[in-house]
Amino acid sequence: MHVPTLVGVLPKLPDTVETVYADGARSRAPVTWQQVTPDQVETGGTGFTVAGLAEGVREPAQATVYVRATDAVTITSIAEEAVTTRAGVAPVLPKTVVATYNDGSKDSSVAVTWEAVDPERYAEPGTFTVTGRWRARPSPPRPP
Repeated sequence: MHVPTLVGVLPKLPDTVETVYADGARSRAPVTWQQVTPDQVETGGTGFTVAGLAEGVREPAQATVYVRATDAVTITSIAEEAVTTRAGVAPVLPKTVVATYNDGSKDSSVAVTWEAVDPERYAEPGTFTVTGRWRARPSPPRPP
């Protein structure tokens, strides 16, 4: 999980995290994050990790928070998503992808709309590529 915020603004950490199972199934689990303090977001160009406990998940959740000096950033790349499914079962594609910005920060909440997947593509074992279109979310709020 990657979450950007501006200097002086506490990050909005998600209420749920995505869980991915060995068979490729995806789900969401409520998560409780450790507290973030104002001193952690007082310097731009920095980052820190926040731990969380997701309901029904043994491993701790982690969010990397990127403290931006400005919201004047642009996306430079989108990470590929590896999705696994069984032959004959439609893949469950993620609703968001990880974007990397020109200041080095990342954001896991960039919404994506995937192209329709023809069932013939997953009818038999093998691999294939699905293309999506991303939509950047609005910038985080400015400090008061």
